[in-house]
Amino acid sequence: MKGRIRISEIFGPTVQGEGPLIGRPTVFVRTGGCDYRCRWCDTLYAVLPEFREDWTLMTPTAILTEVERLSSSARVLVSLSGGNPALQPLAPLIEQGHHKGHTFALETQGSVSQPWFAELDWLILSPKPPSSGMATDWQALDDCVAAATGAAQKVVEVAVFDDHDYAYAQVVANRYPALPVYL
Repeated sequence: MKGRIRISEIFGPTVQGEGPLIGRPTVFVRTGGCDYRCRWCDTLYAVLPEFREDWTLMTPTAILTEVERLSSSARVLVSLSGGNPALQPLAPLIEQGHHKGHTFALETQGSVSQPWFAELDWLILSPKPPSSGMATDWQALDDCVAAATGAAQKVVEVAVFDDHDYAYAQVVANRYPALPVYL
């Protein structure tokens, strides 16, 4: 189904609880599917293929209709998360949503870059530390940073569970000194 987006859930508005947008009223659009299998993933229902039957293929217009229903048609921050939302064709959703006055933040581990990253208001890169069991593809992460040109605010957010993860966060911060880092 060309142009449709796999959606695990849409909910809100709620208050963003982490990172640079903490405290902002947000509608979350959680996509289905991920190219990672983190040990401590808290959204397996949006990641694992066995939940695919629970995901809904939606058009950008249908997604925005639900965002506006939930937000009572107010302009709102829309957080695109997953799984890995970078796997989905989100450019038309972002374009249509901007025309309606919405702001878009994408939360991704940085394994897949897309040209439409340049259209985002916020790119929140969350590379996975050693405790996740996943290895970082530094070139892919570099490509994501480079793709978010223009007005997109770029930040790094690293989950820290232990000393190894903290050391990893320091490596990330040193690699991207121009980007704010959230732990």
